[in-house]
Amino acid sequence: MRMNKAAKKLLIVCLLLAAAIGWYIPKVYADDWFEPQAGYYTLFDESGNELTMMAREILAKDEYISEDNKHYSVTSVDKDKKRAVAKYLGDVKLPEIEEDIASIDVWVQGIDKNANILLYSTHTDESYIPSDGSHTKPGEGGILDVAETFKNALQNRGINAILDKTPHEPHDAGAYRRSRQTAVNLMKQHSPVAAVFDIHRDAVPARVYATKVDGKSMTKVRIVIGSRNQNRKANEELAYKIKAVADKVYPGLIKDIYIGGGAYNQELSPRSLLFEFGTHENSKESAKRAAEHLAVVIDKAMFGGTVKGKTQEGEEKGTYRPEPITQEDTRGGSRGILWLVLLVVAGAGIFFAISGGRREMLSKVTGSFKDKDDKRE
Repeated sequence: MRMNKAAKKLLIVCLLLAAAIGWYIPKVYADDWFEPQAGYYTLFDESGNELTMMAREILAKDEYISEDNKHYSVTSVDKDKKRAVAKYLGDVKLPEIEEDIASIDVWVQGIDKNANILLYSTHTDESYIPSDGSHTKPGEGGILDVAETFKNALQNRGINAILDKTPHEPHDAGAYRRSRQTAVNLMKQHSPVAAVFDIHRDAVPARVYATKVDGKSMTKVRIVIGSRNQNRKANEELAYKIKAVADKVYPGLIKDIYIGGGAYNQELSPRSLLFEFGTHENSKESAKRAAEHLAVVIDKAMFGGTVKGKTQEGEEKGTYRPEPITQEDTRGGSRGILWLVLLVVAGAGIFFAISGGRREMLSKVTGSFKDKDDKRE
């Protein structure tokens, strides 16, 4: 059956629009790693020293920033052995966090503390074996309890934190596509947005994350950034600020920063990060303690103010005054959604234009152009 001209034009517009959206929305195939058998990658430096382990795929050109702020770039990956090698690039210079000696208040125009911090979990099944009895509980994983603790700790500090527990099962390569809609809905419903955080746990041996902070046993926290999005620089700046504050106030809390080849939906907001709270072999309680301490760090890293530092043994180590992130740093929080809207509008405009010309396009928008049959009446 032959298509009429209008149908052909509509098909062309749909294909053009699909291509445009496909170009804009990062693909999810590199955002996670799924194989029938459980496992994890080990990253080494060029001298054969182990740098870290992680249960997401390591790709060539991924970047790694260690706990002691050494910067590496992945040069080779052996997928069969799940081993990767990284080249040392130099030390990362984190933002300066000054010790507060005089305790003089300095006013800086920062982010409005009434702006919302939005939380969700892409992998809502992730759980902690010692506490939950299994590494997975579809739709009600222990990771949601950690996210709830994180939300409450932020709220207790006067921050508007909102947690969406929408499930995104199954735990497969499509999970980020499904959680993307959750993130978009959160941003639409709770504006203005200060930051968007995706809460996870890793799947490597417990020793990789076990630590002591402020005299308490807890898990370390890994920060993951996607390199394939236009907000990478802003997200990196926030990650560096968080680590800088944590290193001063709660040394040992932030494990490292991993910059992977995925997007992790971080193109939606210039203040968007993924946090890994421990691993399936750590206890959920230790991850919750990490979430409570991270809330203090987030508060001071984003909104400023004074905070007392502690050693890993829990002893006092001075008072610090991080400067807040400025308003200029957070502009464009709805940029990702805006581009999607513009693409849809542009597609509709193209369709109207090719389906009847400029005059008819105007009539379809305003209803002011009458059909030829109407003129005869």
